[in-house]
Amino acid sequence: MPLPATSIDKLSDHSGAYVICVTCARCQHQREMDPRSLANILGWNTTLKQACTRLRCSQCQARQIKVEIAFNRKPRGWKSNPS
Repeated sequence: MPLPATSIDKLSDHSGAYVICVTCARCQHQREMDPRSLANILGWNTTLKQACTRLRCSQCQARQIKVEIAFNRKPRGWKSNPS
């Protein structure tokens, strides 16, 4: 389940172990980004809000995007069959 983008402050939060889910508001194109791709350009101390102001849709070039955060690995102690 994706979380709002406000759950992450800097790109370095949670050691970068999350995925940035971006959806275009105009054409509904979706993309998942690794925070490392943004950190290589902007640096790990950049806030997610600052990084998202630079994003645009790769299909229609619109800047109206919706950003959500999803974690790409299971939390510690998670059991697939808790019984």
